[in-house]
Amino acid sequence: MKTIITGVTSFRNHGVEALVTTLIEQLRARLPQPEFLVLDRGPEFDASRVRETDVRFLQDQTAKPHFSTRLRAMILKLSNQVGALAREYQATLGEFQTADLVVATGGDVFASEYGHRSLLSHLAPLQVAQKLGTPFFFAAHSIGPFKSAADRKAFLAVAQDAAGISVREGKSYDYVTRELGLPTDRVAHTADAAFLLKIPAPDRLARLRAYHGFTGSRPVIALTPSQAICNWMNSDYDQHFRTWCAVVDMLLRELDAGLIFVPHVQEISPKNDDRVLATELVRHFNFDPRLQIAGGDYSASEFKGIISQCDMVVSERMHSCIAGLSSAVCTVAIGYSVKAEGILGDLFEPEQIRDGLLLPVKDFLDPAFACEKVRRAWGMRQAVKARLEERLPAVRQKAARTFDLIAERVMHGR
Repeated sequence: MKTIITGVTSFRNHGVEALVTTLIEQLRARLPQPEFLVLDRGPEFDASRVRETDVRFLQDQTAKPHFSTRLRAMILKLSNQVGALAREYQATLGEFQTADLVVATGGDVFASEYGHRSLLSHLAPLQVAQKLGTPFFFAAHSIGPFKSAADRKAFLAVAQDAAGISVREGKSYDYVTRELGLPTDRVAHTADAAFLLKIPAPDRLARLRAYHGFTGSRPVIALTPSQAICNWMNSDYDQHFRTWCAVVDMLLRELDAGLIFVPHVQEISPKNDDRVLATELVRHFNFDPRLQIAGGDYSASEFKGIISQCDMVVSERMHSCIAGLSSAVCTVAIGYSVKAEGILGDLFEPEQIRDGLLLPVKDFLDPAFACEKVRRAWGMRQAVKARLEERLPAVRQKAARTFDLIAERVMHGR
């Protein structure tokens, strides 16, 4: 059964890697004779991370008509009759002709935070499936809330024909079913697929401690500052840096903690490479040996393995947060959209979230406020760990439900 996976930017964002590799693993266990085609914006790099023979990677060409000049758009349209006019574009479209289903991943790509053009680009391959009558699914997303009528209209024009939609948190479920009016028999409240991401085996995990130099009873805290968050939120980059300096300084002075920076996104652009910000922070503290960067070419699974051995996580990257949460590690999410509030809301009581587990970006920019929230979260860490250990079995079952639904509906359709 041929499955096309869409919504993939690049595994240089290890959250994307976590979603795609888990999706493949879960569907491989449920579908007969599975084969996977990942439509990708960085296929060469991503193919180097997944070497199974039933997985191929191909540059996603489907959005080209949306982002071309009028002349180029006309050539692409004419290539439907004369394929030589746009061979790569036609080759991509041809893959849909032999697909049994299309699954859209991406976590939060169906939202307004990244702009209308981004939304259209992720809807484009689903529009191809829609036109051909190939079943397509939205797999475990945070969706909306859309900030413009154009975004809402574009999404609904596609989503109304989806074979199924799973959302990864309750706020999105309420929005999709109540605000957007999509039928509840087609929308399922599940959980993020990365709650199922496996970590390395115990013997390997014991060696995967990027902080071997940390000794004694010193606590270890994982930090994931985002190099891109200020661009998305139009926030003050310098103030953002100063707040991170204040948080790091507080953790060093008050806890004598070992701090491990986890650059969960390592894009080619310096505007979205978390190593840039992490390195600047280490420089600012004069390469204090208590500060280290997990800067190797780690997989998403290995990053999760590192995080799982920490005492707390403070993160601006959602899948770094999920790596902590799914490992029962107290996690402070610095959030900029519905996804952080929604995912935490499915796990904790409102007062726990309010007291220290969720920090909106605009509040994080106040150094004193940010430090107090992180300080409170540290004091809550044992209660948070106990809560997570209690809730995680049910959360993993909900995450698996996405793939059960896809298999059930596809096999029923056959």
